[in-house]
Amino acid sequence: MKGIVSLSIVLVISLLYIPANEGELTPENTVILSNETDESFCKDFSVLLQRVRPEWVVLDSAVIPESVRDRNLIIVGGPDSEYTGVIIKEFLTQEEIEYIQDGHYFILEKESPWADNTIIICTGPDRILTKKAAEEAITSLEGEWTFPPFTSVPDEEAHEYITQIQHIPDEELPKDTLGIDVDAKSPSRISTEEATEDVEYLFYLFSHGYCGYGYFETRGNFDEAKKSILQELESKSMWSPDDFSQLIRNNLTFIHDCHLSVGGHKYGSHEDFWYDKTLEFSKVRSEYYFVSDNTTYQVVSVNGEHPDEFMFPSLNVEGNPIYRVGILSQTAPEPLVLIAHHDHEQLHIELQLYRSDFAYFSEEIFSEETIGGIPVVRIRSFSDHHSEYINQFLAAAQKYRGKPILIIDIRGNGGGNEEWPKKWIARFTGQQPPNNRYFTELISKTTMMGRANYFEYLLDMYPETSFYQIEKDQFTAQVDFFEKYSTTPHWSGPFSQGAQVIPNDTTLIVVTNGRVASAAEGFIIYLQQVENVVFVGENTRGALVFGQMTLHQLPHSKLSLYLPISLNIPLNLEFREERGFFPDLWIPAEDALNYAVAAVRKGTITTVKPLPEAVLQEEFIPEKQPMIEKSDLIPIFLGILFGISFIFVNKKRNKLFFYVAGICLVAAGIIILALVSPLGYGYCMIGIICIIIGVYKWRKEKAVSEKGA
Repeated sequence: MKGIVSLSIVLVISLLYIPANEGELTPENTVILSNETDESFCKDFSVLLQRVRPEWVVLDSAVIPESVRDRNLIIVGGPDSEYTGVIIKEFLTQEEIEYIQDGHYFILEKESPWADNTIIICTGPDRILTKKAAEEAITSLEGEWTFPPFTSVPDEEAHEYITQIQHIPDEELPKDTLGIDVDAKSPSRISTEEATEDVEYLFYLFSHGYCGYGYFETRGNFDEAKKSILQELESKSMWSPDDFSQLIRNNLTFIHDCHLSVGGHKYGSHEDFWYDKTLEFSKVRSEYYFVSDNTTYQVVSVNGEHPDEFMFPSLNVEGNPIYRVGILSQTAPEPLVLIAHHDHEQLHIELQLYRSDFAYFSEEIFSEETIGGIPVVRIRSFSDHHSEYINQFLAAAQKYRGKPILIIDIRGNGGGNEEWPKKWIARFTGQQPPNNRYFTELISKTTMMGRANYFEYLLDMYPETSFYQIEKDQFTAQVDFFEKYSTTPHWSGPFSQGAQVIPNDTTLIVVTNGRVASAAEGFIIYLQQVENVVFVGENTRGALVFGQMTLHQLPHSKLSLYLPISLNIPLNLEFREERGFFPDLWIPAEDALNYAVAAVRKGTITTVKPLPEAVLQEEFIPEKQPMIEKSDLIPIFLGILFGISFIFVNKKRNKLFFYVAGICLVAAGIIILALVSPLGYGYCMIGIICIIIGVYKWRKEKAVSEKGA
């Protein structure tokens, strides 16, 4: 806590002031001097410092290179840091050195001894406070000292690319054919002839009502897929809807779209964050270290490769900066083999990687609380039928605007209407975020009818939501216009408002995980334009490029098709479908909020505005997730009731086996539902075996009893 208290104690001599000839201090004529360790730490654990415009010059000796002595210098390092420590001490008095060693960070400006330039020293007793000093120094300077967090290609290049993937449909089917029956049930079987007709209609919908048709046409062949499906249909005379939809999925593996689904089969997966739970790593120069049994080991390799590819900047439970071993993978990876050494001892460790099974989300769509003195708001949906709760979220934007810090927890937010997050940012910053993507939409009779179908379905589920009725009527009217005037299908746009940096002096921490998708990822896209935003947790879903859902229905199998009709192309043409947005700090989802709060209180995550002392003095009671959600209690209760009843009914016949069976089945139900653990299936198997043995012995006893009678 000594270092934390010092954040609010800044001596007059440590204040950074702009020199009289401030026009000469620019990012272009300034370099940042540091050693390799401090440079990588600043870039890995500071959102601000990883985007600074001045060039970083990494020292390999305690001498300032001749090549930079005619430039303004920002020196980052502690008095005891390798190389920079020697240089910094030359500029400090003994009193200043003692001040730093007493737990204070320090920013000091000196005149250069070599030229009419400025030297700014950013130093502290540890890397966290040294980083803090460097952040304050950069933000105190006038001008644009950091790059924006977004990049773009020239408009001409983007428009040329988008034109290539905009498929233009031909003649369309009549309106009545394109409608759906929201109450339709799938039959148990359909004939091959009926399935063939469904396939014809399916590929009509792809070519006339799916925005990704042109994009995926360059990665696969829709005609060949259709031909293959029709051939396989001939293998039997009857098909179940499930088998039929699986056949379709098997032949369209070249489609990777997290919004598209046919008959319940999704056409997008996710690269999950798989990580090791056991080791915490630090980094010195370019080498990684960990401590085991009070011995410090240096990492030699991971899976025979340099460990850089497997190391993710993260936090631990105390809020300390660490590196965590992990990978991104769509499937469960094999254990990683880590080789480390200490002196002449070499250590081989097999690291089993885990994926977050964080399934708990507060049942409230919106909630607000304070954890460890830090305000936290949660929003689990941006769907319009949750407008009552989303309006509370919007009110929170005004409530916390201008405060030192706010944590926004969007874990589990699957999206909805992107207008809601835009409104939140506008209220929080006072500035409407521009649409920082290229938006283009396929407008046809098929897509407009699909939109009308979609809102008809939503209206059937949520009849009290007037917005859905308005949208349904609007799209139905557009379909009528298409039919009346024989309008030709076309694409809108592409439209883009570019991107701009939105000023904000409240530090925002946004907590994410792999279930953050669609409009919630749109929230992240808009937040990327806002200053002082830090993302923690895991990478988001990656349901980004294809949007604006429609709903269609195959005529015989009644399979539902959810087809997006708009493309949202990043300004830099970098597609993140199935990968999502990466956090600045990779933390297992269930721990992300708690670790972030601890990091703010410790100073690992710095705030633009100083935190009131009362915040740091408040008790920190971490967020806790229950083992079982309320929605799971009903099946668990029924399982327990069944187990007890089973035991009671059979209590006089081979009680032991039936007792064991009942207990095992109850345990299996609880574990499977609550923990999603393979252990539950083991209990289930034991329970079934006990039932079989119990029934066998009961029937045997019954036969003996009847024979004796």
